[in-house]
Amino acid sequence: MGADQDELAPEGTAVTRADAEALLANPDLLAAGMEGEEARAAISGDRITYGRVLQVTSLPFAVEIAGAGEVRITSPLASIDAAIQTVRAVAPRMGAVPLTGFSLGDLLELSGNDHLALAEHAKQLRDAGLEAVAEAPLDRLGDSENAIEVFRAVLHGGLGVWRATVERAPMSARLDLIETAAAIQRETQALRAFAPLPRQDPAETPSTGYDDVRTIAIARLMCPGSIAIQVDWPLYGPKLAQVAIAYGASDIDGVSATDDMALGHRRSPVEDIERQIRAAGGGPAARNGRYELLT
Repeated sequence: MGADQDELAPEGTAVTRADAEALLANPDLLAAGMEGEEARAAISGDRITYGRVLQVTSLPFAVEIAGAGEVRITSPLASIDAAIQTVRAVAPRMGAVPLTGFSLGDLLELSGNDHLALAEHAKQLRDAGLEAVAEAPLDRLGDSENAIEVFRAVLHGGLGVWRATVERAPMSARLDLIETAAAIQRETQALRAFAPLPRQDPAETPSTGYDDVRTIAIARLMCPGSIAIQVDWPLYGPKLAQVAIAYGASDIDGVSATDDMALGHRRSPVEDIERQIRAAGGGPAARNGRYELLT
């Protein structure tokens, strides 16, 4: 973690599980928002970071990367050999832009849930040019103890694991996953961001917007300050992102790296995200995929 990241997220103050359960049950949303926002402000002031991500969904890869702070391989992971070949095809064009890719849940499955095999596969991907795993879905890594060992295996192989996510989990599991993220950080110091809202809302137990903003606040309060609490821009959009900032989020991921000026300069990705952050009372700051601030 570079000096910029140390400035971005010094250690904050965490709360207990009992405190978090009480806040989750509290019908007073303003109270949750105040606590989450105060914790976020104590860690990073009014600075809200955002990352522009260029996704590689297939080969050949011929898109310009000039606006990207991160290139992220999101093509299906059919095998470790195919993943290595994809990395080798993309890596030579990166320059100083970090290359991330794949889901740690998929890598773990392709390694047969064998931590030694996972460490070896991580090394092979690192040698091919990958810098970090794109996401670590905590709900696919087992309990906290196993998740910590999975992280250690990947780190031993030389890959970063900077971004924890939740793939598909009911509301009843959110506190457990937030605790897992906090435990991983205490044991490994690997994480730079945690996106606690599920990427897929279970159809049988859908959450509400109230649940989501409480989750953001609780994640900020329970996790070490060295983790930025993150919201996915293309998944949740400007409205929830703005509210999430008011409840403790300090990073927005997935802003487009391509500038389509068809709608005018004011609607370009950078202008749009920075306008939305300012409207939520934050000070926008661009970062790269390593969570280093860009000037």
